[in-house]
Amino acid sequence: MLHALQARAQITSRSDAVGRLLNEWHQAGSAAGLADITYENRDGQHSPLEAGLYPQLQIFQPDAKSGPPVGPAVALRLKPTVGNCSMSAPADKGGSLPRMYQMDPSGQKFLMMQYLANNLMIYPEHQDHDIGANGVGGYGDLFPANNTCAIISQGSSGSDQPFLRAALATLAAFPAETQQRLIEKRVLMPTLQSIFRQAGRQVKKEEDYFTGAAHPVVFDVANLDEEKMVRLAHDMRPPMIPPLVQIEVLKETEITEGKDFFEAGKPHPFRLADTPVSIARILRGRSGEHAMVISARKSADLMGRPVKLHWHLLQGDPRFVSVEGSAQEPEARLRIRWHPPGQTATGIRSHRVDIGVFASNGISTSAPAFITFYLLPNEMHFYDEKGRPAEICYQAHNPDLGLPTAPRDPRWLKAMQAVSLAGDGLRSRLMGKLLTDPERLAIQKIWQPLNDRWQACQKLEADPAKKDSAEKLKNLWLDDLAKSLDLPLPGDRGLTVRTAIERSLHGVAAFTELFPSFQKDLLTLASQSPKATAVADIAADVQRLKQLNVLLEEAGGMVTTSAPPDRLTPADRYYLSGLNLTLLSQVLFPEVLERSTAPAWVDPRLTTPKAWRDVNRYGDDGRLIGWIRHQGGRTAWFDAEGRHLPEGPDQPALARPVIYELKDKGVLDWRAK
Repeated sequence: MLHALQARAQITSRSDAVGRLLNEWHQAGSAAGLADITYENRDGQHSPLEAGLYPQLQIFQPDAKSGPPVGPAVALRLKPTVGNCSMSAPADKGGSLPRMYQMDPSGQKFLMMQYLANNLMIYPEHQDHDIGANGVGGYGDLFPANNTCAIISQGSSGSDQPFLRAALATLAAFPAETQQRLIEKRVLMPTLQSIFRQAGRQVKKEEDYFTGAAHPVVFDVANLDEEKMVRLAHDMRPPMIPPLVQIEVLKETEITEGKDFFEAGKPHPFRLADTPVSIARILRGRSGEHAMVISARKSADLMGRPVKLHWHLLQGDPRFVSVEGSAQEPEARLRIRWHPPGQTATGIRSHRVDIGVFASNGISTSAPAFITFYLLPNEMHFYDEKGRPAEICYQAHNPDLGLPTAPRDPRWLKAMQAVSLAGDGLRSRLMGKLLTDPERLAIQKIWQPLNDRWQACQKLEADPAKKDSAEKLKNLWLDDLAKSLDLPLPGDRGLTVRTAIERSLHGVAAFTELFPSFQKDLLTLASQSPKATAVADIAADVQRLKQLNVLLEEAGGMVTTSAPPDRLTPADRYYLSGLNLTLLSQVLFPEVLERSTAPAWVDPRLTTPKAWRDVNRYGDDGRLIGWIRHQGGRTAWFDAEGRHLPEGPDQPALARPVIYELKDKGVLDWRAK
């Protein structure tokens, strides 16, 4: 009994620096501890908190009224609760639990209710936030929204544990009066999130807190600074509690199904979230931009002090996102134009725009409220010289080159060889136009000794008696291979080995005349490719572009572009670059590039695949008057309301409403009433 009481007198059994600090503070009476905090595990003890780590902690005991004990949380806990659940489906079968919540407006609302009821759950991303595309390597960033209502860890089962321990340690470090005030006012988790994000190792100076580096959708344990978190919490007296920022939409662009976007049956709501701490939209529609007026008037400070607001673009291209707000005004005007996906600092492709709204009381700054826009990965939008939407592609290709994602991947050795060796083949001739002779020679000189060492490693690996030596040599070789990618090349272009490889491959992808000019050579190479599906993959891409009226087949089976080369639009060039990516990975560099040739993957819960492109038409006054739909090698005319014009634009009186419905393989099709 005495031993149990002594154990509970301690916050933690940890013996590291954080554990020592917590116990010293608690013994001195300056840290509240965890007697008022509950822990809940929801994965059937698959990734449980280490037993006895926090002896004061209350353990949630499920009963008949508390809901299912395993799986995503579906009920609020009345006591302050921190929990975790290391469960997930594969990315293309539903994905992680936080993505499940984000997909559904009711799920987003529940997350908000947890957040403002002193509940916080921690989940792994599993396969929802990884470098790659279409499942080769990964799927990129699949989260359609961002918010502060949960913590998502980079990785799979177990990756949640460091964040779970840090959250509990931080809650324990608060002074008793501060912790009690946070619980009573239901801002325990917003304050924890403010500390967690300000303490990240990527936040090196105060202004870094207002950048996307501090507020990724998924957190990497490498940026977790637990000691800084507990020190910030321990220093927080009640007057230092940050405000709570709250937002709402006052006005926004309206979109209409069948006119601005097309789905079968009941479409997935494009308003994914409308809560005081998160507003999330699927950015769909035919208009040039989506506009919003946002109010943060309800943001408040516990001490009644006036708050200053900060509106910051955290992720997205600033050329296409306008945020007009000030510290004094409670309202801001946002304008978002569709733009291509970007890459995070870790190289993960993301299709989301994140805007953070912060409130400051002059002493401390809140966790952000988020306004996010998800750009559907299967769409590409194009604009004319006047900035008007010119065309929408509804079957975007996989944009990934297929290069290795890790610098220690042996495929980089093959990439060096492929771009540097001279010869009469098509691949070498293309590289000769994209890299200078000194650049290619320098890469070849770097490749040669690396290749010799690689051959030696393989010989050693073939001898079972030299397995240990082979492993050591291989690791040293992989380290040197990774370093070689950053070596500078001669010339004034400032290229490294890696950027030279990437730029040259992107150059081939942008060569619009590649297939029309060299189709005989390319088809011969395809028949010899180690990729068994190469011939079929090229045929499928060519057929798709013929169906979209980008390519035409002439007599004798030769293929050419529908428009002359000097009249190709940016959209035409985009479609051709998709074919070129397939040629690169399946024919020209099959030993180097690994990628999926399927169209860009999109969660089928969000939208339905469409095998067409819409080219907008404008009148002399600049107003949209309709569009031309290219599908199945044919064209169809529509007016600005989305009605079919069977006799073309000169017979608007014959316009007919359109019905959209699912066809074979889940693809959307249409018919006029």
